[in-house]
Order: sequence, then structure tokens, then C-alpha cells
Amino acid sequence: MNSGRASFWSSPWLFAAAAILLVLFLVVVLPGESARAARTTPEGASYDLSLFYTPAEAFEKAAAHSVEGRFAYIAARWSFDLAFPLVYGLFAFTGWAFALARLGSRAAELRGLAFVALLGPVLDFVENIAATVIMASVPARPPGWGIAASLATPLKWVFVVVGLGGAVALPVAAAIRALALRARSGG
Repeated sequence: MNSGRASFWSSPWLFAAAAILLVLFLVVVLPGESARAARTTPEGASYDLSLFYTPAEAFEKAAAHSVEGRFAYIAARWSFDLAFPLVYGLFAFTGWAFALARLGSRAAELRGLAFVALLGPVLDFVENIAATVIMASVPARPPGWGIAASLATPLKWVFVVVGLGGAVALPVAAAIRALALRARSGG
């Protein structure tokens, strides 16, 4: 990141806007989408809510859906689940960028670490692509896509936790640092 772009992405206003957008998405969009998914997804057949599954289980999840359920799943992946990773990814990235710019010169030099926060959303898209191909292929079982889905899901969760955890913990650390510096300088 060059310094002009870095200052944009580390802006407190952008971080605040991303946080507000995430909260609004969680409050306004997610409940309706969760209810809609619950109506069309058989018990245990969700890819997104699983932490781990084998390639064989990926195919079983798809086969458990009705034809209408598979179409609904695919439609949701390319509407709601296209927007959601962008929203939480923006929050995670701006949180990391905001904090790294404020955690001292060593952290500022490592501001490229903010890109770690984008691995969760990228893996979410990989999972969506693989699950879409699997859903659209029923009754076929394309093995490469089963492997891709079963690897992308747990890696997605690792990096979503890292990304969102860092987007909260790193700004808190930056605030503590700012308060300590202010107390040390007598102001």
C-alpha cells in the first residue's frame, strides 16, 4: 500500500463507516436471509455454518437439498453471500489498517498485514464457487470441487476469526497505546 492509499484505508471515518455498515447488515439483512435459508436448507446441509466436512460430505449436503432448495442456495450465494463477505471484509481490512497506522512506527511499516483480514472473504468466495458447482452438478460428484469446498470452509473460518478478531483487538490496542502515550506526556 502506498502512503496515500494507506491513509485512505486507515481513516477513522472509513473504519467507523465500515463498522456501521456491518452492524446495519447484521441487524437488517442477516435475520431475513437466515430465516429464508432455514426454510430451504435441510438440517445439517449448510456449507456456511459447518466448520469442517469431507469432500464426500460436501456432496451429501448438496444431495440433501431439493431441486428448489439447490436453486435457492445458489441464488443466495450470488446475492446475499456475495455482499456479506464484502461488508465484513471491509470492516476487517479497515480495522486492521486503522490500528496498524496507530500502533507505532514498527506496526505502521507492517501495514501490509492488513491484507490478512481479506483472506476470510476471499476464502468465503472460494467456498461459494465450489458449493455452487457442487449444487449445480447434483447428482454428479466433481471431486476437485468437493476438495475445494472442504478445504475452503475451515480455512475461511480461521481467517474470518483472525480478520474480525484483529479488527476489534488491534484498534483496542491502538486506543490503549494512545491513552498510555497521553498519560506519559502529561496530557
